[in-house]
Amino acid sequence: MGNKLKRPRMEADEMDLKCFMNLMVVLIPMLLMSAEFAKVAIIDIRLPEERGSQTKSAVTDQPQDKSEKLLLTAIITDSVVTLGAKGGFMPSLFYREFHRYRTRDGLDTLVEYEPGGAMPRHPNGRDLTIHERHEIYLYVVNPEDRNIIRSKHTRFGEMLTNADGNPVEALSVGDTVFALTNPRRMIVVSNPDDFESRQLSAYDELRNRLMKVKDRYRDAEDADDIIIAAENEVIYDKIVQIMDAARNAEFPNISIAKLRG
Repeated sequence: MGNKLKRPRMEADEMDLKCFMNLMVVLIPMLLMSAEFAKVAIIDIRLPEERGSQTKSAVTDQPQDKSEKLLLTAIITDSVVTLGAKGGFMPSLFYREFHRYRTRDGLDTLVEYEPGGAMPRHPNGRDLTIHERHEIYLYVVNPEDRNIIRSKHTRFGEMLTNADGNPVEALSVGDTVFALTNPRRMIVVSNPDDFESRQLSAYDELRNRLMKVKDRYRDAEDADDIIIAAENEVIYDKIVQIMDAARNAEFPNISIAKLRG
């Protein structure tokens, strides 16, 4: 046969990765420059092995720390946040935890979280997923009856405190209060109806307490440092929001620690 059929030559087009590589060369250094890295630490809390008469001597025999360090630590469990430092502990913040879920089919629901409990269910019968969890709310409660405490807020959502830095539950004409900004903004109440009563957020109250600590111990050697120590079961999203509260209270140097059982 004089003419042979020639098969068309199939050549795979090569992908041009130059543009993508150029983007990565620019993007990666920018991300590294803007990233914030948390230092990792371990807290080992040990109580005296002996109780009774030997406990006092065991404590007094320890070398005294003469430094001016504050050693501020926020201890987090599934129901309590406690601030401690070299001089002792502040009263614990007891809270109830709520998770807000949003789904693609329009569901927007708030569910109280129970440690170790099952995932909440969608009305169509399936379990909601972690990826559908939009936000975590922590509300301060009375430890005796577990009722959520309410406090006054501005219409912009800023918690109000009195001159001592305590949350305000009621307002009258002429009261002097302070909005939880940094620095605090003084407000003289002319119309109590201009303010709203809302559930007291544990994040706001923690920030409020940290700001009071900052004002009192600005001259400490580690006045910018805080250790966040959490139990293994504590959801990481909560730790992130507590880190934000610490930064807003002027504690930029944050160390993450794990509480040992």
